[in-house]
Amino acid sequence: MKSNDFAGTGTLIKLFLHRDRFLLTVWIIFSVMLVFVTAVTFTAMGGQNLGDVLSEFNKDPLISALLGPVMSVDISGAIVWRGVSQLSLALGIGSLLIVIRNTRADEETGRSEMIRAYPAGRHASLTAALIIATIGNLIAGILIALSIIALGGDMPGSFIFGATLSAIGCFFAGVGALGAQLRETGSTARGIGIAALGIGLVMAILNNFRGGYTLLRWITPMAWQRVTAPFAGNYSRGLLYCAVLASVPTIFAYKLSAHRDLGAGILLAKPGLPEAGPRFSGPLALAWRLHQKSFMGWMVGIVLYISVFAAISPALSIGGGMSNWLSSLGGTSWSEEVGLGYVFISVSIYLMSLFVAAYAMTSVSRLKKEETEGRVEMLLDKPVSRIRWMSSHLIMAALCSAALLLVMGIVGGLFYGIAAGDVSSGFWSVLAMSVSKLPPVLIFLGITALLYGLCPKIMVLGWVIWLSSVMLELAWEGQIIDWSLMQISPFAYTHYTIDITTLPLIPLFLLLCLSSVLTVIGLWGFRNRNVLTKA
Repeated sequence: MKSNDFAGTGTLIKLFLHRDRFLLTVWIIFSVMLVFVTAVTFTAMGGQNLGDVLSEFNKDPLISALLGPVMSVDISGAIVWRGVSQLSLALGIGSLLIVIRNTRADEETGRSEMIRAYPAGRHASLTAALIIATIGNLIAGILIALSIIALGGDMPGSFIFGATLSAIGCFFAGVGALGAQLRETGSTARGIGIAALGIGLVMAILNNFRGGYTLLRWITPMAWQRVTAPFAGNYSRGLLYCAVLASVPTIFAYKLSAHRDLGAGILLAKPGLPEAGPRFSGPLALAWRLHQKSFMGWMVGIVLYISVFAAISPALSIGGGMSNWLSSLGGTSWSEEVGLGYVFISVSIYLMSLFVAAYAMTSVSRLKKEETEGRVEMLLDKPVSRIRWMSSHLIMAALCSAALLLVMGIVGGLFYGIAAGDVSSGFWSVLAMSVSKLPPVLIFLGITALLYGLCPKIMVLGWVIWLSSVMLELAWEGQIIDWSLMQISPFAYTHYTIDITTLPLIPLFLLLCLSSVLTVIGLWGFRNRNVLTKA
């Protein structure tokens, strides 16, 4: 590397800070809010007897498998134990988005080419984006530490936990930078980053399943709190290890950046055929071609995820009883109705279905990109109507989402049955658990289609609604809200606390009808508005 490769970095930092000021603010505030939400949740559950509640959780085989052993039986330890996964996801996703937005996305839209016309070095944009992400992670870590101190945590443990989270965020900023070097599109780079987050979560759960202190804690960032041990030893030297490992993807990103052309990726895109095949003759075939790679990536991830959790579920079911809190969620003895044998696999399927809904939303969001890039105008210039073009993408998004749920149910049922020694008894129940999540998934697809059809500029509102459903789930589990409020979420009607054999079908049918209405309104809106262009 040469010194002039970094020319203009300071100017770009100012530019990117101005452009990302809203995203940075929301990202940091949301992370701090998660700390207070977790604290309120445990205060509501335990109050003065929080230590007893946490000790009971430690004995629960299901909770221990998901979160690992409690490190400190007080409010500070509860925040670390329960909040590290959500905080890691929040900081990781924010870091990915900021780095990719200011690197690969700018190359894709041509902004980087204009920036390079000025005195800006090869690595200026990458360096500026990483510096901004690092600053954001450091601020978030400091504010999280101060929040825990305000809640009664000791200063050393609070700042070690904050620094650990900052290192986790910086690691995924580096992953985002690395993904930006590999492929030519921002969506693929984001997919690589999200896949890394998913793998990290799975590895963390596997580490927790084996007691929390396996070799995996040194590898996956989601388990680095087991290395630094905030409030349970305060191993500050572990922070040095985390910082070194967090820099590894960044180093590789710089190495790869020096060996590629502007706008290109290290992994070159495979050229298409000179002529389209006979089956590639309509909008639906084109939609499948556009969705195919993303769908296959999600399929591989879901198969790996459900295979692991389905295989370990039978072992957990004989590992002991559940905590009183978990077994009495919602005021009912739901674990007895569902059966301990299906509790873990039911929760696993429920969690993944939330992400399948996110997949459906991203698939519909591709419509906006196709429109703003000008490709829709070329298609509509042919004998293809607006309704037919938009419908092809919506059909493909719905079919792919349904296929993901179906495969999750089939693979989960087979692995669960094989692990339990009786395939026939568990297969159909696990399959039904998975397929029943389709109506709420289609609700989020319909919401995104509605927003796109009527006003694409406010499509982010769909993600706000999705995130609100996740927060409702967390608030209900923490007994902050009751079931009547939880029912605002579409996923409440296929909740893991409902026995699949007694699942009400009428609410699911109504959800399907509502998703159809939302989709139709979106189609109508797109037919009657102007087509967006780059200009």
